[in-house]
Amino acid sequence: MFRSTWLTIDIGNSSTKIGLFSGDDLVNTANGDSAEEILEIISDWQAETSIVRIGLCSVVPQQSDFLLSGMNQLSGAPVFRVSSGVRLPLQIDHTPAETLGPDRLAAACYATHNQSGAHIIIDAGSAITIDAVSNNKTFLGGVIMPGPEIANLALTNHTAQLPEIPLTLPDGVLGRSTVEALQHGIVHGTADAVMGAIVRIKEALASTATITITGGWHSLLVDKVPEAQIDPHLVLRGIRLLMLLNPQPA
Repeated sequence: MFRSTWLTIDIGNSSTKIGLFSGDDLVNTANGDSAEEILEIISDWQAETSIVRIGLCSVVPQQSDFLLSGMNQLSGAPVFRVSSGVRLPLQIDHTPAETLGPDRLAAACYATHNQSGAHIIIDAGSAITIDAVSNNKTFLGGVIMPGPEIANLALTNHTAQLPEIPLTLPDGVLGRSTVEALQHGIVHGTADAVMGAIVRIKEALASTATITITGGWHSLLVDKVPEAQIDPHLVLRGIRLLMLLNPQPA
């Protein structure tokens, strides 16, 4: 396959995404719901190529500890962890800096590293984050809201009669049944909330902003934000960028 590669790991709340880089090229990606599934995929990759370095971004500490324990048995490659304390291509205006989610940080770093001007970065996953980076490459903070799955479960678990529904886009503007009304509220409502946040952030930036969208629910926003750049692997690319900026000790 390839002589040597870098493995990037993005552990999220609902799934883990992994990517294999050969130089600048992202040559393979996979998603898994469990550490066991991810380790099996990595083992298959390792049988075909030499993984010489690993980059990790995690918002689930327990899951990352378990995964790294398994990785130690598969590979002796050194592990780089994304955090606010590493060398970054931007400044952080977030208090305290160490509480900034590493996935948000990696995504913002990659989205802005080779483009000038202000940026808005949207990661539409289990939670939806909408972050802003200024013209002078300062991470200004952002907005965090529940994604459609969480909103769906919240209404099901905290009401007496509202059902869990399929999260598909309904026709029209009004639901003609309880299911359709929930779909309008959850699916369209999520998109409307994101659009409202974009408007407010643009006003605060007081300049034209490049918008980049990633995450499993990015398809929900494509038609709503037609000017946006779409990169489903933004966090994986951001992990690799930070690995480049932080070479392993000799």
